[in-house]
Amino acid sequence: MVPIWDLQEEEAKNLSGKIVIFAATHYFSAPFKDDFQECHQKFQNVCAISSQRAHFSQASAVIFHSRNINSKVLSSFPFPRRLEIPYVMVAYESPYNAKLEIYKDFFNWTMSYRMDADVFAPYGGLLRNSELVKVNYTEIWKSKTKGTLWLVSNKYVKNKRKELVEKLIENGMKIDLYGKVYDREPENCSQDGGQEGCDEKFQSPYRFTIAFENSNCKDYVTEKFWIKAERYRMVPIVMSRKIYKNLGIPDNMYIAVDDFKTLKEFVEFIKNVSSNEKEYMKYHRWREEFRIAEANHEVFGFCDLCQKLINFKNRTIPRRSYSNLKAWHNEDNCDNSFVDRYL
Repeated sequence: MVPIWDLQEEEAKNLSGKIVIFAATHYFSAPFKDDFQECHQKFQNVCAISSQRAHFSQASAVIFHSRNINSKVLSSFPFPRRLEIPYVMVAYESPYNAKLEIYKDFFNWTMSYRMDADVFAPYGGLLRNSELVKVNYTEIWKSKTKGTLWLVSNKYVKNKRKELVEKLIENGMKIDLYGKVYDREPENCSQDGGQEGCDEKFQSPYRFTIAFENSNCKDYVTEKFWIKAERYRMVPIVMSRKIYKNLGIPDNMYIAVDDFKTLKEFVEFIKNVSSNEKEYMKYHRWREEFRIAEANHEVFGFCDLCQKLINFKNRTIPRRSYSNLKAWHNEDNCDNSFVDRYL
């Protein structure tokens, strides 16, 4: 873990007039993306992200990615503490993978997929359309020529999702299994790179997608739900309705396994919906009323941070600090025992 402040840098850009967000770390191996063009129009040219040391003194906030920092690295942070601006912990991962420590009273804000974070940064979200949108249901139905897809790369998970999928198959559900977990990549469309447009061509014909997360945690809904529903117009199959309902996601946008007493009942339900155009289209009705905004688009993520920094500059948001970040984002916010009753 090489601190970003030990890296060489180019000549500083001119960011005068901007609200500067100083990135004290990378986001994994890459710099935080300085792009607000997908935000609401009023934020597009207001904020900027920079990791250049010359911009620290003019920054309105300092951000750290949880997976690129620890107490030892933080102890070598070379800049003087600026008490007048918020220091922000960016934690996009579940508590099992966020690697948070206590960091007593060092951080003022959190930026996370959790709704109770200071900056709401989900992997996606719903925004209401200004008016009802006409949806071509016939075209969607005709495009769906395959059943259920599970494309999965991570086998090191806490919630037994692989065991649940394989139990569904035992109960008669047909699921096409792809990804590193099954050592099977779509032809000419591997996750490491394939022909342009191959991903949409491969996934869009499926009616359903298995959208099981790597852990069942409060508000934790990733791109495997949002992107599949938006780009590929698939109906996500999720483990537990509670997590999605708490986020205000319409009930008819997804199908939850825990709505059923047995996996046999669930499989029969999927078979019925899959073969019945009227029943299947009920899970696309939400498209008339809502649209999906991806991470850091419109009002989410860095767009929300930009808005809050505007407000903070005008002192409409009180300043505070977290005495124990690890306690705020820990495994008590998760329940991975859900699958046990079906196995």
